Formats: sequence, C-alpha cells, structure tokens
Amino acid sequence: MDLREEFLNRGLGLKEMFLLLFLLLSLSINGNVVEGRGSISLSKEEDLEIERLLKIINKPAVKTIEDGYGQTFSCVDINKQPAFDHPLLKNHKIQMGPGSLPKVIKDKKASSLGMSLKIGLKNGGCPPGTVPIRRIKKEDLIRAKSSPNFGKGYPSNPQGPDSAKFHLTNKNVFIAQFAFQSTYKNRRKPFGSRAVLNVWQPKIIGHQNSASLVILLDGSPPEEIRSIHAGWIVNKGVYGNYLPHLSTSWTNDGHRETGCYDVFCPGFVQVSRDLPVGIPFSPTSVYNGTQYFIILTVYKDSEKGDWWLFYDNDRKQVGYWPRALFNSTFSEYADILQWGGIVYNAGIKPWPEMGSGHMPSDDQQYMKACYIGGMQMLLYRGGAIRIETDTPRRLIQTSPSCYPVKTDGSVPDENYAILLGGPGGNNC
Repeated sequence: MDLREEFLNRGLGLKEMFLLLFLLLSLSINGNVVEGRGSISLSKEEDLEIERLLKIINKPAVKTIEDGYGQTFSCVDINKQPAFDHPLLKNHKIQMGPGSLPKVIKDKKASSLGMSLKIGLKNGGCPPGTVPIRRIKKEDLIRAKSSPNFGKGYPSNPQGPDSAKFHLTNKNVFIAQFAFQSTYKNRRKPFGSRAVLNVWQPKIIGHQNSASLVILLDGSPPEEIRSIHAGWIVNKGVYGNYLPHLSTSWTNDGHRETGCYDVFCPGFVQVSRDLPVGIPFSPTSVYNGTQYFIILTVYKDSEKGDWWLFYDNDRKQVGYWPRALFNSTFSEYADILQWGGIVYNAGIKPWPEMGSGHMPSDDQQYMKACYIGGMQMLLYRGGAIRIETDTPRRLIQTSPSCYPVKTDGSVPDENYAILLGGPGGNNC
C-alpha cells in the first residue's frame, strides 16, 4: 500500500498530507528559512523522500503552462484533480456547470471605474478533459514550512448587524469589512453574493498577506463557522511572489481542521480550462490613476446544491465547492454576507498595507482607496437584491486607526459601495 492509499484509508485528505510533510521537514531540515536568505541542508534520503511526496501531491499532467510570473499550472485529468482526494468526495460526480444560473443585476456602470481585468492562461489554457492545477515545487514546501499561516485561509468573523458578542482573538489579523445579515425568511435567504472589487498590489513583508474579499458564512460560533471566501490576495508564502492572485478559501469548522486556500487541500473543484484559482492579476490599479477591477459572484446552485464561483459580468464558471463539504444550514444557504479587507502580519512589524495603502479620505476616493461596490444578495432560484444605503448593516473595523472602512454613495456605480484600507505601520 502506498502512502497516498494509507492516508485515504485513514480518512485523511491532501491538507493532512501537507501537515505530515511539514512535520517531516521540521524533523529533518537543518537551518532556518528566512525571507530572502537561509540555508537548507538535506541528506540524499531526505531529498528522495520529499520528491516521493511531491509525486503524491502533484497529479500527472498531460501538459504544463507557465504563467510568466514564476508559477506552473499542470493540466490534469479533471476527474483526478486534488478535490477528489477528500473522503467526502470519493464518489462525487463532477458537475460541468450549475443546474441554475444566478440572475444578477449587471453592473452597467462598472466600466466607469476603469478597466475590467480579462485574465486566463495563454493559448486557451488546458486541453479538453483537463483542468489547470498550480504545481507545487520543492521550494514551495520549504518556504511554506516557515509560514505560520500557510494554506489555512482566513479566520472568519461572524459579526452581523444583530451580533456584537464575537471578538476576533487572533492578534495577527485585522479586518475592515461591511457585514449584512438577511432578515428575510425561508427562500429569501442569501443564496449568493456579488461585488465589484478594484485590484491593488499592497506592500507586504515576508509571510504577511493582504486581501480584498467577498465572504459568505453561517451563524455558527467562531470555532464552528462555515464560510467561503473569494477575492484577491497578496501572499508570498503561498504564491511565491508579491502579485495579487485570484484566491479562494473555505472551512467547515472555523479553519480548525478543514479548509485552506485554493486547491492546497481537497475541496474546491476546478472546471475552467483557462481560469484557475491562484492565477495572478496584472496590471493593478494606480493611485489616482487607471483602475483595474474584477467582478466576482458566489452562488448556490438551487438544483444541485453546490456553491459556484463565477468571474466577470459574463459569469464565467471557475469551479465550485460541493455541498457535501458543509453541514449545518450552510449546506442550504448563507446567514451572513460580508465584503471587505483582511491583513495578516505573521508577527512581523510594520503591519502591511491594505488595499492601495491609502485611507479613504479624499475626493474621488474610488481612485485612491480600495473599493468594493455593486454588492448584491442573490436569491433562491434566481433574482437579486441590491445592498442599498438603507440596508441594515454593520461596519467592522478591528483597527480603525490603521484600516478604516467607510461607505460612499458618490462612487460612480449603480448602488452602494464601501472604501477601505490604509498604510499599516508599527502602531496598529
């Protein structure tokens, strides 16, 4: 029995394989991994063991594609992608598309913000029957060993308009978000979320990260929260560079045992052949200059029950989180929708930038601060409700002096918008 079969028979998925590999590295690697320098000494046996485990993690590829920014995407059999290493997805029948599409309110004036980022792998991406999965390299694993937050995704903050009891306890995380909790009953519950986000390249150090996200979650206690995140993130510990990347994250228990970024553990099912999670965004917005934005939609298929990720106004399908990953009411609908920014400092000061690195305080703020607008709650079997200025809401700011969030009705968009971010620094 090989190691992969042993792990699966024990009910372990790819995340656990990573954790065991990191344990192996921590026991066998001599030297410290430090940003930009460090010495690694591996014996021949240790090197061979890492190579063997990389073969388990990286699925056989029929083709590889370089993204031009140091990443390689492997075109793997769509039915043999990492998602299906998850024990709950062992007999999952892959869905090539949702049974129902979200009936969104299209952002007709989004183009007034700037330019929509059209991204995708070159030459049409992967061949039919395969999907692009970011290939994990030896240096990724060694770098990941020194990242305390590698692959775990973000802690979710379940704070909604009617909840003030939860306090974020992770001292290395700051958030600036807008939260909406539906007061609608039954089939008027949130079946999805949509927003326009301008894309920036905030400065970070080492294993810090900074993101702008669309978030859906249930109303469970923090240690049990079920959530999905989608947006852009700058995270060198995961991606190996300082560019923003299309990022997803999920959990079924507050990130205690389940969930991680993208496809670093089993869960998210990739279906697009040319638009993989983890793909970098370039160019990025310029302060008081050209703005580049993305439109993201997360929607629960009312027929099959899976949570789908769509990109841009034309709702291009990226992939989905199968319903089987979640229990509680989150397998049926979300309780709370959030939009906003999160930074993680990994115990390193100064704190990183959020968004543009500037606070929302000037005229034409949408060209100077991180912007999220066009926010909508999607409904059962189609339909959408705009998040308007009179919508019950809550602004969440765990460090308002460093990362404020404010509402702004003057942004040239059809409906409500928030602006957020800041420079970080030593006194957050």
